[in-house]
Amino acid sequence: MFAQSDKKFTVCSIFSGGGLFDFGFKQNFDIVWANEMSMPAAICYQANIGNHVQVGDLTTIKPSDIPHADGYIGGPPCIDFSSTGSNRGELGNTGRLIWVYYELIKIKKPKFFIYENVLGMANRHPQTLSRLIQAFEEAGYNLSSEILNASSFGTPQSRERIFIAGIRKDLGFTFKFPVPCMKKLTVREAIGDLPQPENACSGERVLGSFPNHVATWESPTPERIVDVIQNPRSQWRGMRRLSWDALSPTLTAHIAKDGREHLHPEESRRITVREALRLMAVPDCFVIPAKVPLSHQYRIVGNGIAFPVATALASAMRVQLETWISSTGNQAS
Repeated sequence: MFAQSDKKFTVCSIFSGGGLFDFGFKQNFDIVWANEMSMPAAICYQANIGNHVQVGDLTTIKPSDIPHADGYIGGPPCIDFSSTGSNRGELGNTGRLIWVYYELIKIKKPKFFIYENVLGMANRHPQTLSRLIQAFEEAGYNLSSEILNASSFGTPQSRERIFIAGIRKDLGFTFKFPVPCMKKLTVREAIGDLPQPENACSGERVLGSFPNHVATWESPTPERIVDVIQNPRSQWRGMRRLSWDALSPTLTAHIAKDGREHLHPEESRRITVREALRLMAVPDCFVIPAKVPLSHQYRIVGNGIAFPVATALASAMRVQLETWISSTGNQAS
């Protein structure tokens, strides 16, 4: 692994959320600026990544006020492309932000960028994806795109996301995506060693003696879980227990409202935030502060990028940029 002092390349992060993508990048890159609209998410970002995050609507920030950097990373909000969202695509209030991302890349012209979104963008809005790729190419970038499943990188969760990587054409190469390790981890391997969680009301601001490992019982209640499992009926979102010896299904931001699709394998409760982080393969040193409301904690995890995917992308990008420097004699800045 690269030493902290070996960092040569700078990164700006946009649509940063709670910082899960950046957490996988910060060991290999110097993250100099970030933007997030949600204050609770920004509080989490500050606690785990740094104080360089600017809270506010990116559409109101002048590009000239955003630092130049070697690279830009981030994923615009996905709800308008998600299978559980509004399906309005680029016409939605959040869907249109893909073009805000594009315009910033077009203006700032970084050496590279990495764009992320849900698989629904490829499956349900392929024309929008095609136009976005064409626009990036016309802006001067060699592009590569890939659908990555986090489970193939050592994440105990089936989680497919589409990534677009752009390398400015004057650098003379195209990004090669990292090769999956294909090591499949199970739910048991991810959370089986955790202690029994502490109990709390969902409105309480409790960190817990094992950070973020606090169980709440309001929605759904243990009684309702048992009732629905024993007496199935037609529901839009049914009860689903995780299986100890399988992958977790995809975590979504919806778990912030109702955890019925991600119930503990044995206990009649939704998974804790720490268990959700473990299912994203996020190290336990990543701690969401207690002052972040619990619903936002779950949303931060559900909207994030799995840690092994983020680290694999960061390492691959850095190695390829270092190779470019070695072969051309150019400098990082």
